[in-house]
Amino acid sequence: MKRIITSFLFAIFFCLQAHAQDPKLPATNLGLSNMQDGRPPGTGLFFQQYVQIYSANQTYDASGNKLAASGKSSSMLSLSQLIYISKLKVAGGNFGWTVLVPVVKISASDPAGTPVSVNPNPMGDIITGPFIQWFNRKLAGMPLDHRFEVDVVLPVGAWNSGYAINPSSHFYSITPHYTFTLSPAKHFSISSRQMLTYNFNEIGTNVKAGAFYNENFSLEYEVLPRFRAEIAGYYLKQFAQDSKGGNSDFYQDTYGLVDTRERVLAFGPGLGYVTHTGLFIEVKNMWEMAAQNRTQGYRAALVLAYKLD
Repeated sequence: MKRIITSFLFAIFFCLQAHAQDPKLPATNLGLSNMQDGRPPGTGLFFQQYVQIYSANQTYDASGNKLAASGKSSSMLSLSQLIYISKLKVAGGNFGWTVLVPVVKISASDPAGTPVSVNPNPMGDIITGPFIQWFNRKLAGMPLDHRFEVDVVLPVGAWNSGYAINPSSHFYSITPHYTFTLSPAKHFSISSRQMLTYNFNEIGTNVKAGAFYNENFSLEYEVLPRFRAEIAGYYLKQFAQDSKGGNSDFYQDTYGLVDTRERVLAFGPGLGYVTHTGLFIEVKNMWEMAAQNRTQGYRAALVLAYKLD
């Protein structure tokens, strides 16, 4: 009962399951934020722009086996983010708020090469939420900056049941996450963002995508002043089965699916530079592996960050 329509997962955005019967995973951050993620330069208003390209032509089943017939998919994501870090102290850190607005261009085809219907409206779901940022801390004597944030996915993006692929997930999600940058040595740092996502029912239905965990990570070395190289990556593991009417075995019992949970891992190199005007630039390339119940492909990203005041 597996019917592959298309299957790909955007970094912060748009996962499409390999099973037509499954609900889609919501927006999530896959490899968008890596280098120095837990270490913003200070308080104030910041603007960040992400551009990410994803391409895949192989699909893998629940056991991680490549399917003989796989469609193709590609996407270009433009994600704009506003971040405000105030001087208001909460729990010893600085209180802040963020808003993210995605726009995405998608194309896909089935195994026969026939184009899959895609909603032409590129507007994705808005993500927003509060956070607390702790600056200039220490862990066993090592410099540490870290942040705790709770984001909510608002399903206000483009969605129409007449299309096989839509930019919107069409349901609410909540994502608490913890981010840090730790410096064990003078020119070496480790950054990680740990995310946990709980999904609510699709609007107007009783189907729900299973909860999942994902992480962005990077090992960073300052080659020259203002210039860093990194090994960046991400990992996603859906740990709860998709369900219908509260029944987490629905897709197994009804369609004979062994498992509806997704998994993927990716690694790749990246470079980061801070200009004399304070503009942060990061470029990176990541190749996926160990995929289950989804496509496996290649992801390239450009990140620009600048303090507005």
